[in-house]
This record gives sequence, structure tokens and C-alpha cells, in this order.
Amino acid sequence: MRTEESVRPEERVLLVESRAADAALAAFGACLPPRAAGEEVVFLSHGYADVPLGRRYDCCFPADDEGAVTWVTVTVVAVTQQFGRPFDGIPHGWRTLALLRFEPEVPAVVRALPRASVWCEHPVTLLVGDRDAWAARRREYGGFGHVLRRWTEHRRTDAGRLARRAEVPEAWVRGVLRGGPPMDVLLRRLAPVLGLRTPDVFALAGRTSPYDPPPSGARAGAWVPELVRHAVVLPPEGLGELRRFVAGLRPVYPGAADAPGEPDHDAADGPGPLLMRLARARNLGPAATAKTLAVLTGRHWSAATYHALARGGREVTGDLLADFAAVFGIPAADLAVLVGAGPCAAPPPDPAVTGAAELIHDVRALTADQLRRAVSFARSLRERS
Repeated sequence: MRTEESVRPEERVLLVESRAADAALAAFGACLPPRAAGEEVVFLSHGYADVPLGRRYDCCFPADDEGAVTWVTVTVVAVTQQFGRPFDGIPHGWRTLALLRFEPEVPAVVRALPRASVWCEHPVTLLVGDRDAWAARRREYGGFGHVLRRWTEHRRTDAGRLARRAEVPEAWVRGVLRGGPPMDVLLRRLAPVLGLRTPDVFALAGRTSPYDPPPSGARAGAWVPELVRHAVVLPPEGLGELRRFVAGLRPVYPGAADAPGEPDHDAADGPGPLLMRLARARNLGPAATAKTLAVLTGRHWSAATYHALARGGREVTGDLLADFAAVFGIPAADLAVLVGAGPCAAPPPDPAVTGAAELIHDVRALTADQLRRAVSFARSLRERS
């Protein structure tokens, strides 16, 4: 059982696909009570939690324009599924057929929904939630919409083309561009389209990817600069051997991972905070970032510089952006667009730096003990070369 309290406020919404056609009511809805004035039977996508009958919500809003909210009291009156028997609520993770009551009347945005005979004939087009859920969605997720909008403008594309390339409904992309929250599956599908790794897309959205091992913590991250110092001078075959050694070390998941040792101050939007989110996705806090960039680029910036970046308190210069691009393995021009910095036309980094950037990503989920072993192995490779 998943309670509503265990779900983030911005996710506490009913996902409405369509209104039920007469054929659907005949096939699945025989157990539902007769529909009264102000009521509508709708197809709901996966339930966010176990929601009891009688649950009341404050509003509904289009999935592709969440700012266009309609304030109306919505009550869950009855629920069933394809088995045609009554449920005592909306089960977590289930698609359901629900009778909803709207007071004082069924709003136009609901009456405009298409009718369907079964689930998935239409994508989710309407969300039902509380005032707090709507406000949380508007507050928390405007940032990634800005990232995506900059990218589409830079590449001279639009929501439709982007959706087709990512193989997702266009309404999902339009919803994010208008300030709505991106679904996890959308972020994952966008990664190859944007030319990024999945953890990087989630980092830009202010989240940790559920599809990848999480960064293991500051104690482990402190070993990354030393590993890079040895790796960057290895010949290509030596670097390949080191990466194979690292691949043989199994990532440790949250229960056994090192606890992060530095507070996360990069909750704000802006070029600096976004860059530091991407650094943290590689298990690099401010101190480890300063040392790693110094090894790979030869430019020394203090750890205080990166603390200030994370808070949005320092300008991102062209040199600094180019350094981050080299460490992240992302072309500088693309990185500038994604984080909203000024244009940057840095030349491609040296192949050794590119290889080290790949290695940094390889070790992001390793513990301090595992990284210590990797450093010892890299040192032995360096001594043999």
C-alpha cells in the first residue's frame, strides 16, 4: 500500500485520459452507480497512491498548459476496473474507470475531453489535484522547462519533432515547455535526443535518476581527482585497461553507500547551480570539482568559487564553462545552451581529457574503498607505462 503522504506533493494528481463512451460503460461500468448531474465517468491512468472513495480535490488543469487551472471541487465517488467489480478506492499503480463529481458543475475542460472505449486510446490530457499540488508543480518544475525551451530554440526544432524523436506523446513535451513537471520516463527518453547521459538530464531537472545507481557520496568523490591525475597520463591502452578494471567493481546502492558529506546548495536555477548539479551527478562536490578541473584543464579555481556557483553567486565565464564542458564530456556550445550561459565556442578537449571524463562518469557510484582500489590500480598502470 502506498499512502498519499509518502508521495511528493507535486505528484498527488489524478491522470485523466478521456471520458468513458457508452461502450466502455457497458463493458466495464455496470457496477458503477447511475451518473447524476455534475458527474462524469473518466478513464484514469496509473494511480499515484491508494486513494479512498470520497477523496476531494480542489482543481483540474490541462497537462499541456498547467497554468490554465480551473478551480472546482472534485470528489471520487466510485471506482472500477476491467474486471467490472467495485473498488473501495483508486489502487496505487492501477488504471481505473472512475466516477467523479464536479461541484458546482462539470467544467468545460472536462466536457471537452474525448470519449474512449478503453484505456490508452488517448494520452493523459487533464490532471486533477489539490491547490497545494498545483502550486508545488508550478514552483518546482518551471526550471527544466527553461532548459528544454533553450535547447529547442537553439536546435530550431519544436515540441512535435522533439516528441517524435523521443517517442513520447507531444502533450508531455508541451506540458514541460509550459512549466509542468517532466515524467521520469520522459527525462529518460530525452537523454539520447539531447545527446546527454540519463543522470545528466535528471540532474538538470533537479532529480536523481531512478534508472541509474546514485552518486555514492563525498568521501568517495574525494578520491576522484587522484584517480584522474593518474588516468590522464596513461596511454590509450592503459586507460582502457583502467576502465575495464573499474567496470568490474560493482556499484553499491544507497543502503551501503557513503553518506554525502557536503550540503547540496544547488537547488536554485541559473548557469552556476545547473553546472554544479551536473558535477554532483558525477559525485563531485565543490572541493573535488576544484581539484579535478585543475588536473584536467590546468586552471585553478578555489573550492569557494564552486560553492558560490552552486548558490548562483558567481558569474559563469567562458573559461569556466569550457572547463566544465571538458570534465563533463559535453560540447561547450551545447552545455552553454543547456545551462543558459553565454555563447561558448571552446575547441574540443584533448583525447586524454575526453577519456578521463568518461572515467569520471564510470566511477560515480563507487564507494571510497572501491575508488581507493581503482587509484592503486591506476598508479600501478602509470608506473608500468
